[in-house]
Amino acid sequence: MDKALKEVFDYSYRDYILSWYGNLSRDEGQLYHLLLEDFWEIARQLRHRLSHVDVVKVVCHDVVRTLLTHFCDLKAANARHEEQPRPFVLHTCLRNSNDEVRFLQTCSQVLVFCLLPSKDVQSVSLRTMLAEILTRKGRLIKLILLI
Repeated sequence: MDKALKEVFDYSYRDYILSWYGNLSRDEGQLYHLLLEDFWEIARQLRHRLSHVDVVKVVCHDVVRTLLTHFCDLKAANARHEEQPRPFVLHTCLRNSNDEVRFLQTCSQVLVFCLLPSKDVQSVSLRTMLAEILTRKGRLIKLILLI
């Protein structure tokens, strides 16, 4: 598992940080090691928080309820199929690109605040910079939101 997480970090660092940071600095891997240390701290925090999740309740209650709602909606949609189709209503964050960016910024800020190590969460500038990186490289945050 550690090897797979390290690969995720390495690819993310290469694609989302080194792509722009490599032209700005020649720090000989110092940023890499600092971020790697923070990455493992985030993984520990996430593991600790997930250890408090009641998996039985999530699987037996929440997932079942969500699937039931989904299938009820699907059945209702199939019954309405013969009627005049209603226009698909987009979520408000998807109506235009500015709203989508604002939504991604909010999600990024929450993720950074929740997952950053406690020693770094006090730094507003660090939180802002990391949230902006996640927002601008939106593919990563969209992937996280899908999980």
